[in-house]
Parts: sequence; structure tokens; C-alpha cells
Amino acid sequence: MPKSRLVALLIDTSTSWGIRLIKGINQYAHESGDWLIHVEPRGRYERLHLPAGWKGDGVIARINRKSLADEITASGLPAVNVSWYPFAGPKIARCTVDERQTGKMAADYFLSNGFTEFAYCGTNDRPGYVDMLAEAFEQGIVAAGHRAHRYQAPTVQQQDDGWDVQLASLVKWLKGLPKPVALLCWSAARGRQVTEACHYAGLKVPDEVSVLGGEFDELMASISHPPQSTIDQPSEQVGYAAAEMLAKMMAGGKPPAQPLLFPPSRIDVRHSTDTLAIDDQLVRDALKLIRQQAPAGIYVSDVVRKLSVARRTLEQRFVKLIGRTPAAEIRRVRLEEAKRLLIETDRSIADVARTTGFGQQDLFSRTFRRSVGMPPSEFRRQHHGGLWLQGRDGQE
Repeated sequence: MPKSRLVALLIDTSTSWGIRLIKGINQYAHESGDWLIHVEPRGRYERLHLPAGWKGDGVIARINRKSLADEITASGLPAVNVSWYPFAGPKIARCTVDERQTGKMAADYFLSNGFTEFAYCGTNDRPGYVDMLAEAFEQGIVAAGHRAHRYQAPTVQQQDDGWDVQLASLVKWLKGLPKPVALLCWSAARGRQVTEACHYAGLKVPDEVSVLGGEFDELMASISHPPQSTIDQPSEQVGYAAAEMLAKMMAGGKPPAQPLLFPPSRIDVRHSTDTLAIDDQLVRDALKLIRQQAPAGIYVSDVVRKLSVARRTLEQRFVKLIGRTPAAEIRRVRLEEAKRLLIETDRSIADVARTTGFGQQDLFSRTFRRSVGMPPSEFRRQHHGGLWLQGRDGQE
């Protein structure tokens, strides 16, 4: 009987990210047939350690502090870091979601909703962490001719203050922001804190403060008031790829020189961002019409006819306020709906093409590949850790 590989997972089990990540790792373990996984229930900010006296073969960890990176390095075990913290080493590889693409997605989303005021609320100060999510978000905003206000998160010393002290600081900052403002939060947990602070500040979400969480978490998104929009991520695929990477390292391979980064999936839109910061009533009406009916097959000619406006006039006002033409917005909305169907359903590629208004599968596949950088079938596989059956989607 072949020797089993003993793998420790130092990953929290209290968030959607951690749970889905472990599912992806577990799928790879089942397929390989020779892994024994060690994992314990843990909260996101608990200090994780290698089990005392544990004699294993490899580690997959959400390394969020230098001491854990040092502990894993000292063990001599091959390891994969799946966190946004850039800890690596001679035997530590890195596989995670691309922070910069996540920040860019958030900026594009808010800009498409017509916002001109922006803000960012990050995580508490943590040694060794460079917030590339904030940097990419702010770069996207600046490129569009705007600026973003950033909340000065509590220092390590200030984090010992009670929540009432931190809440008061957050309330004061929110009150001082120009309105309406589009606010990206580092995580859904931070987003929930922001929606709570908005309540105490007497600010309406989403009309005055539109809140978007930078990392999907079903529990935090659901209990936020109102329910919180978040950026969904291919956690299971990250887990599967991290396990595959670790397997090669346990077989004697070297860790990749560069991290393996996966793009975010899509915006999971809920009530906290369900608003348009646009005073132009014509553009507001056109956007609402497009977002309601684009997947059903609406075209620019239908929009101008229903709103009794010249096409050139609508295009000029669209470009001025949201930076794209009505045709580009229709295509964007259709692609977002297609992503949702590819992730959440098992419909064939041809059916998704028809359902989202593209009609022919070949047109849909070309448009999808040009926009997303991969064909629909690959996008589906990446966001399901290989769960989808080969051959179901037809030719692309």
C-alpha cells in the first residue's frame, strides 16, 4: 500500500473563503487518493500553528503574520501560502486571488454606476502587509480623473481599544466624506462594520454610502444591514491549484518563482450598492432599462426608441457620465449575467449564450474570450475546481 501524504491546512474555517478553499483542496485530495488532511476549526484571526509534534509532508496555510511564515520555514516542509500577505520563501509558494484585479473590478463597478466620490476602508494595520487592493482601487479611480479617501485603520496598539472607540472613529470619518460616496471595504466583515457605522451616523445605505466588500463571505454579507454586495472569488479553484502545486513540491519540485494569481469572479450585487449616482435622468433611465433587459436581448436601437432620444445624444451623455457607450454597457451586463450562470448553474454554453442575449454560441465565445481572457468553458472549470464534466459545453 503506497504511503499517504500528510498535509496540514492552517486555514480558518469561519469564512466562506476558508470553507470553499478547503473544499477545493479536498477535491484534489480525493482525486489523488493518497492524502491525509489535518485541519481544525479556527476563526479568521486566531493564531494558527503547526500541530505540536506533527510529522507531516506539506502545508497549505493562510499565512497572515511573519511568525507563522518563520515557523513553517523552520519546519523544512514544502508549503503554499494562500493569503494576500506576500510571505514566501525557499520552500513556500504562493497561490491566491489577484488583489490588483479585485481592486480594479471594484473601481470599474463604481464608475459604471456614475459615482464621482470614492473611499476605501481597509483592514486593521498588520505588520508586513501592503494593501494592494487599496492601491489598485485608487489607481483605477485616479485614472478616471477622481480621488479616493482612505480610512486610517487602527494601529496594532489601537486595536486593543473597545469596539465602541473604533466605531466612533469610523462614524466620524463616514460623516466627513462627500456624498454620495462609493466605498470599497477590504472584506465583507469590514463592510458589515461600515454598514453598522452608517446606521449610527444616520447615513443611508446605499443612497448616501454605497458599500462593497472586497472579499465574499455569505454570513457577513447576509447579516449586514442592508445586505452587502461583495466581490466573489474562485476560492475552490485556488484551493485545488494550491493542492496541485503542493503535490509537485512534495514530489521534489521547487516552488514557482512567481505567485499563481486568479482573477476575481464577479460582483455579487445586493442592496448595499443598488443605486446609481447619476443626476442625468435620461442616463439613469437608460441604465435601468439596460440592466433589467439586456440579457433578454435588448439593443441600443430599442433603448433610444423606448426613451424617445437620438442615439448620438444618448451615446454622448453615456460616455461623459460612465465612460462607455450604451452598446458597451449592454455587452458588459450580458457578460456579467453569463458569468453568473456559468458559476451557479450547469446550463450548456449554447444555452447560456441564448439566455444572455448573445444568440449564437460562437459569437458569445468570441466575445467572452476577448473580454475575460479565456473561453466560457475554461472560466467555468476555474470557478468549480474541475467539477464540471468534460464535453458538456460543446466546441468553442
